[in-house]
Amino acid sequence: MTTREGSLEAPKRHPLNWKQADFYNEDQLLEEMGRVFDICHGCRRCVNLCTAFPKLFDLIDDGKTGELDGVEKQTFWEVVDRCYLCDMCFMTKCPYVPPHPWNIDFPHLMLRAKAVKYKKQGAPFRDKLLANTDTVGKLATIPVVVQMTNTLTKVPIARKLMESTLGIHAERKLPDYAPQKFRNYAQPNANFVEKKGARTPGKVAIFATCYINYNEPNIGHDLLQILAHNEILTCLVEQEVCCGMPQLELGNLEKVEEYKNKNIPVLAKLAQADVCHSFCRTFLHADVQARITADVP
Repeated sequence: MTTREGSLEAPKRHPLNWKQADFYNEDQLLEEMGRVFDICHGCRRCVNLCTAFPKLFDLIDDGKTGELDGVEKQTFWEVVDRCYLCDMCFMTKCPYVPPHPWNIDFPHLMLRAKAVKYKKQGAPFRDKLLANTDTVGKLATIPVVVQMTNTLTKVPIARKLMESTLGIHAERKLPDYAPQKFRNYAQPNANFVEKKGARTPGKVAIFATCYINYNEPNIGHDLLQILAHNEILTCLVEQEVCCGMPQLELGNLEKVEEYKNKNIPVLAKLAQADVCHSFCRTFLHADVQARITADVP
């Protein structure tokens, strides 16, 4: 059978099937990484996207043979650590994504590798701390504590201490925490008459995300003003927890599923009630959460 050299068809994403018995088999993972990396080496269209691909190509070019067989498999993890699951390669660059028979899904492969690494090694305290955005946000926005937190993140001595203990670079700019959380003070207008559009139901439900709730509530308030100016019926999502992206980047799929089970039913109820969703700063990573399960409502 002749193999197609590329594909003009829309990408088709398969479920990750992370609960299968062999998902965490490291030998099978490394074998699949070798297959995919060899194809990427022969293509190199994604070299300008993120540092994962230049790192892979440097490993190959600097290896003993100039091909993938000259690269130690344990160095594959250096590529994994540089992928932040943006999905750009899958969605815009790679010509070999499903339904192409080569079935390349680089972000899913990196996610599987992160999950295997997390299952085997866990994660450093810093990563676990920063990935618990709701917990950190709630603690950091306590009155008085919020002012102390914002001050300490700008004091050089404190930042050096954070660097030595948590591994957060002293010169890395950190976002301030807001003294007033968005959801506590948001006032969506539910009194407008619903005006259905040709492609929209005429109603909006806002899922704020951790960043809007704890760091940049003004983005959420600005969105409310825009919606009110256009007389669009608006409400807040009844309840929300972290979208799960920080945990996804760690490979902690069990925690992502936990968040999914709290967020998706609420959003599904709104969707079934013909309500469109508007998301502050970033969309709810329902897509991200859907990657790890085949039974999202």
